[in-house]
Amino acid sequence: METLNENRGLLVYILLQILTLGIYGLYLIYLQAKETNLACVDDMHHTRGLLGFLFFEVLTFGIYGIVWYCSWISRCNNYLTRNHQPQGLQISTYLLTLFIFGPLTIGVMYLVVRAKMLYLQNSVNRVYNQSVTLLKV
Repeated sequence: METLNENRGLLVYILLQILTLGIYGLYLIYLQAKETNLACVDDMHHTRGLLGFLFFEVLTFGIYGIVWYCSWISRCNNYLTRNHQPQGLQISTYLLTLFIFGPLTIGVMYLVVRAKMLYLQNSVNRVYNQSVTLLKV
């Protein structure tokens, strides 16, 4: 069983987004789907990977991305709840930022929500790593 990265941060995300001209964001979607599917295998759901994300994102003119993130947030929070951990980013916060607060704050809230997304995945990965360590002992 592999150990998942639990130390992703906003500053590195921003720098890699700039250096790779946005490709790192796509890579992060791939990692989020892969890591969530690995950690949350017991819930019998599946988070589509990058190719599915891109296909349906184009097919639905961007709506699928919103649905994908809402589903991913819900799945991660459910995993944390099942493991007696506090939930992270809420779907309502994501949607309010996407449609209202993001534009009103000239994008600052987008960065806050991105940081919360990274923290949410870090939390899921930390819980998963702890459970894998316990299984090895």
